[in-house]
Amino acid sequence: MLDSQQTERYYQDNPTARTVVLIIVCISSFLTPVSLSGSFVAVPAISEDLHVNAVYASWIPASFLLSNLLMMLPAGRLADQYGRKRIFLIGGVLFSIGSLIAGFSQTIEMLLFSRVVQGISSAMFFTTGMAIITSVFQQGRGAALGWLVSSIYLGLTCGPLLGGWVTEHFGWQSVFWFPLPLTLIILVLAMLMMKGEWRSAQADRLDFIGTLYMAIGMTGTFIGLSVLPDWKAWLWLALGLAFIAIFIRHCYTVPSPLVRLNLVLGNKPFSRALAASIMVYASNYGLIFLLSLYLQYNRGMTPIQAGQVLMVQAVVMTLLAPLAGRLSDRYRPRLLATLGCLAMVAGLALLVFTVGPTTPIWLIVICLMAFGVGFGMFSTPNSNSVLGSVPPERLGMSSALLNLSRLLGQMLGTAVTTLLMSIMIGQAKITPEHYADLMEVVRWAVGLSLVFALAAAYFSKERPVAATA
Repeated sequence: MLDSQQTERYYQDNPTARTVVLIIVCISSFLTPVSLSGSFVAVPAISEDLHVNAVYASWIPASFLLSNLLMMLPAGRLADQYGRKRIFLIGGVLFSIGSLIAGFSQTIEMLLFSRVVQGISSAMFFTTGMAIITSVFQQGRGAALGWLVSSIYLGLTCGPLLGGWVTEHFGWQSVFWFPLPLTLIILVLAMLMMKGEWRSAQADRLDFIGTLYMAIGMTGTFIGLSVLPDWKAWLWLALGLAFIAIFIRHCYTVPSPLVRLNLVLGNKPFSRALAASIMVYASNYGLIFLLSLYLQYNRGMTPIQAGQVLMVQAVVMTLLAPLAGRLSDRYRPRLLATLGCLAMVAGLALLVFTVGPTTPIWLIVICLMAFGVGFGMFSTPNSNSVLGSVPPERLGMSSALLNLSRLLGQMLGTAVTTLLMSIMIGQAKITPEHYADLMEVVRWAVGLSLVFALAAAYFSKERPVAATA
């Protein structure tokens, strides 16, 4: 086994080995979004088969996101401490187990448990993959990250289409099973062809107390938002916000906190890039879930048809991300990221004024294309800006923080979606008498997404040129 310095020299002198690692990590990064986005179009079938209401249905993606969010920072710290390849492999094994459990689920509780397992393992899988790419590609990092982001968007592209197809022909259980063969191939390739290991000699030990504080805080806040306007929501919110405050204080008072907040906030390019990332993903994630329901319930589409419409955004992102990555190696990433945010604003503004029960599908496609241009122009330059502003020994945690910002945005978007569903539809199943309520949820969600996109443009525009922390 090569140590960290030998591993670095090996990949600097071996472009073929760098390419092999890039292929392995890109395929692994394809798996999570294809499984996640594929499950979106299966939600109506799952709801019907397991007899769940609208709030439980919204927890199918939410449980994955919340567990993924809670594991992201611990996974980054463990990867720096014990080795990024090791955590990568463990994550792949756990993801396979979670996928098997999901497909065999007979109750919503069992399904949600499996989604938690998938969320935890995906955090280990994805965080270490991005850190490995950044370590291997000392030159041309933007281009490599572009291919990585493109593989993620390719998963988002294929997910709705494949998910819709397998749901119609083999049942919703197959949505969770069809990524399994590819997962096993990745594990074998990583063990045989990914040489060496990456770990930090200066890595801090995992802060278990801080992790517990963060977990209670995030979980309480998310549950509180999801059950509003019930009175219990205020108890959950109070618990969550109190533990978030305790977590922040803890990070400033212990010698080796889970997150060194003083370093994060002191590095302006880093902190503002993270803020922009949170806003971008908040503007899009919950909305895509609702558009999936809107197309199937309000517009009468099949899962395949809805998947074909939704895949437009991901196709555009997939094609644009590698180009944006190369451009971010040559031009200021801030400019490219800001242009991406403005493209999203344009698409959402158009959707705000046009979405309704009879909106032409071609108009929705145009809006989704604008989202795709925005994401494609934003993601890779923003990632390059973040990872280029930190020292190599902090890449594991920096990659984790970047992915955490993505998940915080997704959780915020999902919490808003869950809150709107809870207020306007409640515990009822989505039946024809509730289609008008679902339409109102979509309208409100589009308006709030526009606000998030405008905030993302502000943070991206205000971010100064990256400098080493």
